[in-house]
Amino acid sequence: MKVFTTRFALLACTLLLSLSAFAQLPKITKPKVTMPSVNLPSTGGGSNSGGSTPSVFVKDPSGLFTNVTDDASAQSHRRIAVENLEKMDGWFKAGKVDYDDLSKLMFENERELGYVVKLEPKVDRSKYDARYLPLKARAEKEDGIYKQAVELERILQAEFNASADFEKHPPMTFRTDSYGAHQQCYCRYDKADVKPYADFESTKKQYLDLTAQLTGYTDQGTQNLIANMATCYKNGNSYAVWASKENLSTAVTAFSTENKPARPTKVIDRCTEYLAALERIETDNSFPFDAATKTALAEGKAACNKTKADAETYISSGEFQKYKDKVRAEQASKEFMPTAKGHNATLEAGAATYIKGTEYAAYLVRIEESPVVSTMRTVMETEDYYVHKNDIGIPEYQYHEFTVAYKAKDGRCYKATVYATYTYKGGGTYATIPKWSANEPIELSCANVAK
Repeated sequence: MKVFTTRFALLACTLLLSLSAFAQLPKITKPKVTMPSVNLPSTGGGSNSGGSTPSVFVKDPSGLFTNVTDDASAQSHRRIAVENLEKMDGWFKAGKVDYDDLSKLMFENERELGYVVKLEPKVDRSKYDARYLPLKARAEKEDGIYKQAVELERILQAEFNASADFEKHPPMTFRTDSYGAHQQCYCRYDKADVKPYADFESTKKQYLDLTAQLTGYTDQGTQNLIANMATCYKNGNSYAVWASKENLSTAVTAFSTENKPARPTKVIDRCTEYLAALERIETDNSFPFDAATKTALAEGKAACNKTKADAETYISSGEFQKYKDKVRAEQASKEFMPTAKGHNATLEAGAATYIKGTEYAAYLVRIEESPVVSTMRTVMETEDYYVHKNDIGIPEYQYHEFTVAYKAKDGRCYKATVYATYTYKGGGTYATIPKWSANEPIELSCANVAK
């Protein structure tokens, strides 16, 4: 028992000495390994080496990049960048650029090149840039021009979308409420206000100057619009010439020939209206009139003014009055007194008295006829009473009819139909005192009164 205790004590002592010696050695820690941190964008698929740079570079298939790696993702982005370059270069060389896709292509290509630089920091793209940067500068410039051109196309369509159709509306209703008063090309259908000719030419010039700087660009809709406006302006000139010549000859000249003898004031009114119509055409700022059209308008206005002056002279010279006197005399010579069918001295005297009375005198004033000076002859046109009945056959009144000839203050002779009316009182009886009335007088030759 004593021997075991002694051995255990020696073993414990040996262990303590060992631990004491270990505690005197310097402390050693495990070294940390730091990995390079690369913030890589999503490549949308493909292998990724994690962005580590190998000690040996590989060759780029296009020959436009050097110091490139065998990283599959970087290779894909370089390949797409080269394809984009070739596509853009092909557009410009072929003289036909797809401007709707150009800005999108440029944006995507810059993104591809960004991926390449991130994945291959030591890449040399100088050969690529030697081709790409001039194309990029050109593309950016033309893309900006294209956007301006598209905006002008929108303006042209909104404000100058003319129709090539041509309708010859009557000049006296030209640009009035009947057709919509507005400043626009004559043959346009749109009733909204539009800018005048000068504004269209300015917008068109700006548009053509811009599109001339683009590569093979044309918009058929806008080209059709410009062509239609040219046709519209040509039609405007044709319309102005038509209004100044062909239509004036019928609407003014022929109208005057037909109406001046009996109605010269209507000719004057027509000329006044037509001159106003020509003035509206001549001063319309949406018409680009050529020299021939301006001459036609001037000649048309001169012809219209002459026709108007001739009608005014016709009145002021007394010729119109002579014409009216002649016509009246011809008409009066064709009028005669009727044949008497009855005779009643009392009623005939009553008819003559009514014609000379105040009631008929007031009527002649209202219709602007010369007043009665004296009666000349009275003819009874009814042998017996005429009976007037209503719709169901009941009598309303009975009457006698007379014609009275008289001399008027103007020295002419007239005849008027006079009625002696007796109101029905019922039971087969009528009033015994007549009510008198008469029609408008008709002139007749004084020599025909006794016939």
